[in-house]
Amino acid sequence: MRSQPGWCRSMAIGVLAIGLSLGQVLADEPETAEQAREQLQATEAEIKQLREVLKGLQQEMSGLQRELQESESDIGRLQRESRELEQQIKDGEVRLEELRRDNQRLELALESQHEQIARQARAAYMAGDQDYLKVLLNQDDPARMARMLRYYQQVSQARVRELDQYRATLSEIRETREATVRQQQRLQDNRTQLEERTAAVEQEQRQRSRLLTRLREQEGSQTRQLETQQAERKALNDLIERLDRAITSIPTPAGSLPFAEAKGKLPLPVEGPVKARFGSQRGEDERLRWDGLLIGAEEGTPVHAIHGGRVVFAEWLRGSGLLLILDHGQGYLSLYGHNESLLHEVGTWVQPGEAVATVGSSGGQAIAGLYFAIRHQGRALDPMAWCMLSS
Repeated sequence: MRSQPGWCRSMAIGVLAIGLSLGQVLADEPETAEQAREQLQATEAEIKQLREVLKGLQQEMSGLQRELQESESDIGRLQRESRELEQQIKDGEVRLEELRRDNQRLELALESQHEQIARQARAAYMAGDQDYLKVLLNQDDPARMARMLRYYQQVSQARVRELDQYRATLSEIRETREATVRQQQRLQDNRTQLEERTAAVEQEQRQRSRLLTRLREQEGSQTRQLETQQAERKALNDLIERLDRAITSIPTPAGSLPFAEAKGKLPLPVEGPVKARFGSQRGEDERLRWDGLLIGAEEGTPVHAIHGGRVVFAEWLRGSGLLLILDHGQGYLSLYGHNESLLHEVGTWVQPGEAVATVGSSGGQAIAGLYFAIRHQGRALDPMAWCMLSS
């Protein structure tokens, strides 16, 4: 079995294969359909390679670590699906309210049309069946008779149009009512699915809690904990080093603000108290220091990109949990760890302020919070020198 840094390097290479492949696809637009197919096939091949690397990685982790990865990844997926269902329910409720208003409007229109037709029917009845012929036959002036004929024809056509409109309104009401029933059923289906996802999340969270207890028992002494934390840091540093070497050739979008020029003006990725600052002691051993920030926030809170960039890593990593890394060009990276769920895949361009993840406690954390770091050519930078504190 290879050491922790070994499998981390393998994973980094696999992830970079996708990042670089997608980067090349996005940077160089194909000129022909054949070139586009070749680029797509190359990208799919790299994705397949990454899956094989990750499969090997899972086999090399300890059983408990692998179970924790699966559990936290499942929680992230279920939470993401739950939020999508919640949004569908909100949209569905808006649509249902629109249908109800449409139905009320049509009912009022139908009532008005019904009254108009009834008035015309009563007037025709009071005039008698022979009124039309009497008026025409009693006209001595041919021109006047022609005008009266046109008048009665127009009245008759108007009545036909009103009857047609009445029938059309009835049909529209029927369609609106049917659409309302369908929308109500979709809402019910979505609510049922949301309840199922919620129950599944609760079950996975209980499983995760049991796994964390077993992992902490396995780690045991303070020495063992230190070794674990050092291995986790080594894994992350090794990943960053590999990413930094490989992504120097990935171009940034034309016209985008260079990351270096935004120093001191960047927002923090999430609002909340800073629980741990750059350089502060990490854990009980003074030899370990924070290379970023730990920001407290409620689970599920959106995590926003501090600057535009490309996703070069979006995967579970031991010690960091569900980790997303953005490349901002010029050797600058921003890292977002311990997430509940990741919202983008490798190769995706994101805009400044765009949600990229949600706050969680993955990676074996006891409480929810965001690990946030900035690197330049592999060197850790103090995020507080780059970001503004929210007022």
